[in-house]
Amino acid sequence: MLQLPPLYPITDASRLESLSAQVRALGEAGFPLVQFRGKPLDAKAQWLELRAALAESAARGGWPAICVNDRADLALLAAREGLAPWGLHLGQADLPPGEARRLPGLGSCHLGTSTHGPEEWEAVDATCDHAGVGPFRSTTTKADHAAPVGLEGLAAGCQALRDRALAPIAIGGLTLADGPLCFEAGAESLAMVGEIHRAADPAALGWAAQAQRWRVRPPFQRGQGIVLVGGSGAGKSTLGPALAQGLDLPFHDLDQVIEAHGGRPVAEIFAASGEAAFRALEAALLPTLLDTPAVVALGGGAWEALANRATVAEAGFAPLWLAETPERAWARVGRDPARPLAQDRAGFMARYAARRAAWSLAPMVIPFGHSSEDLASALLNS
Repeated sequence: MLQLPPLYPITDASRLESLSAQVRALGEAGFPLVQFRGKPLDAKAQWLELRAALAESAARGGWPAICVNDRADLALLAAREGLAPWGLHLGQADLPPGEARRLPGLGSCHLGTSTHGPEEWEAVDATCDHAGVGPFRSTTTKADHAAPVGLEGLAAGCQALRDRALAPIAIGGLTLADGPLCFEAGAESLAMVGEIHRAADPAALGWAAQAQRWRVRPPFQRGQGIVLVGGSGAGKSTLGPALAQGLDLPFHDLDQVIEAHGGRPVAEIFAASGEAAFRALEAALLPTLLDTPAVVALGGGAWEALANRATVAEAGFAPLWLAETPERAWARVGRDPARPLAQDRAGFMARYAARRAAWSLAPMVIPFGHSSEDLASALLNS
């Protein structure tokens, strides 16, 4: 099933702040995914804002990922400019997802839809990998919404979608106070418009929603090994030891194991033998760290290898993506001579964007500006 963040913010065109500025601010707050909803602006205004948001996201490592609401035509225009969005959300009266999938440049987009009752829960297009369930209650941000489904309807809809391996998203008039009940009902994410834009500190809202979901569905079991994945500078080497100490498990950093094995730093291995040789060492040494439960931090590119993902799964370890913003990661490690793939900002950002698809196969751990110690504490208390 598609891994989603616990809180899914949606832009609001009724606000004075431009849509592209809203996307930027939400990304800077730490949200990895934002839905771009441009109604009721006209098509030209929506396109200009969407193009600006997508271009800025691309320059920042694909952060935040952007899902376009309703406008398959604008998503197609963006794809033609090399700015294909992460996803496309289509309502029941919009272009069918199967048709959208065939549009040039949108073949790899994540497709979602909104559902409002049993007949729609059971009929979601097979090309979708996520769907909204609701509305949970009436909302002022969408005047033409269907009748509220309430908690019972949400639970039924989430179960129907999960039975088809679709990620369910609770939609419609939600507040943070609804989080525990919605997550218990089976929602993977809470879609929010008004609540997120009213918040004085949206990052705090995301952090609280993440803790709510972890209390309902912990991302790992006590005694289970954990593998941390994510980009260079994400904080794996600081979160890992803190988690390991709290779980009374050993901690291993795969890059450090490779250095000890070869007797030279990673930068020298890259310089002397090339990246392919380094990747071969990752694949050869990773299994030696998974014999018994431990917390293991992987280098940024290790999770791209299908063989490494299979090795972790076979060992029964829980993978977690430490989803730090690329800007914060670059600020920590940019041009560090010990990190051969962090010497050029544009290359660093492009690499982050390219690797995100692999990292996002694992459940995400989002810092929202918090320290590794705070993250470890929140995880250990889940």
